[in-house]
Amino acid sequence: MLKLTSLLYRVMCWLGFHDFRVIDRTFGFGAGGDVEKLQCKRCGIIIIRQT
Repeated sequence: MLKLTSLLYRVMCWLGFHDFRVIDRTFGFGAGGDVEKLQCKRCGIIIIRQT
């Protein structure tokens, strides 16, 4: 059963449904704004986004 859920999670990440957590956040002012670094709990991909 564990192998099936792991495979399902991988397919979900491949389709773009990640389970992100915030690993770093930088606060800023003006045009730069805040920057967050997010990491998927399942596949480990890291995304940086400006909020």
